[in-house]
Amino acid sequence: MRKKWLLAVLGGLVVAGGAAYLKRDALAMALIALAADSAMSRNVMAELPANALHVGFCGTGSPLPNRDRAAACTVVIAGGRLFIFDMGEGSGKTLSLMGMPLDKIEGVWLTHLHSDHFEGLGPFTLQRWAGTSAKTPLPVSGPEGVTEITDGLNAAYRIDSTYRIAHHGTAVVPPSGFGMTGKAIQPGVVYDANDVRITAFAVDHDPIKPAFGYRVDYKGRSVTISGDTAFTPALAKAAKGSDLYVSELLSPRMVDILASSAQKAGMINRAKIFDDIQNYHISPEQAADVAKASGAGMLAFTHIVPSVPKPFEFALIGDAASRYKGPIKVMHDGDLISISGPGDFETRNLLNR
Repeated sequence: MRKKWLLAVLGGLVVAGGAAYLKRDALAMALIALAADSAMSRNVMAELPANALHVGFCGTGSPLPNRDRAAACTVVIAGGRLFIFDMGEGSGKTLSLMGMPLDKIEGVWLTHLHSDHFEGLGPFTLQRWAGTSAKTPLPVSGPEGVTEITDGLNAAYRIDSTYRIAHHGTAVVPPSGFGMTGKAIQPGVVYDANDVRITAFAVDHDPIKPAFGYRVDYKGRSVTISGDTAFTPALAKAAKGSDLYVSELLSPRMVDILASSAQKAGMINRAKIFDDIQNYHISPEQAADVAKASGAGMLAFTHIVPSVPKPFEFALIGDAASRYKGPIKVMHDGDLISISGPGDFETRNLLNR
């Protein structure tokens, strides 16, 4: 009896499997429709506590190639608005995949004019324009020279824009919303509205001058973003009392290994570059010193150099944990830190959903 029952069940499964195979196209399309409905209706902003300060990582990589990390980009969410710091290659796509509403963007602030911090602006600006029917260009602020970049990108994408207007119509892609506008800024308060204050401060990334870090304050909560910088005591002053300190990370001992390997392979120019980059980036231990001296509540690392497999990421931070006793995290693309109060941090990944 049991054998007959098993045979009957197996027979039923075979029939069901056969029917599913024959209808696999319809089933696939139904599943795709469900996924599309879910993606189109996703509203990340509605899920976030309105009074908290949120810091998202839309690009945690560097100029070194990496499949899992877009180039530099950090987004701060405050009061229902998005404030973006740097826009490296691929980071605009990550920002969209995180479910961020592009119509809520107040602007982009560049830390400096190395290409890995701005080369994602062109495609991202097209996403924003077409995706939200933007009627005004994307505001981009940064050090002196930023208008040369925004004007150049506008020129490069102008022909493409004419095709999109002709194809989709001016209601979908208003001509007035194409491109971006550049604005050169100086250290000091660069934005102050709706309880959000952004302060730019000078950092040492010589010979790249000027170069900035940014601090964002919102309803008693704050995050300081270092940008690319060597260590200076001024960093702790700028970050004083911040809930979160976001620092770049360069591991000198790992970069030394890369330099040695390049030398052995006869790649003399590449070996020199690996040597050179160490004098204008900060080490994890130095970043920990800044976090401690500033009284920051948490230290988050981005702009990871070099990127290594996750099981080895503990080695990136070196002795940082012995110099700063607060929480330390190596961030990944899609991560979001929500700051609800002093020491009250919640971390999630918006891509792993």
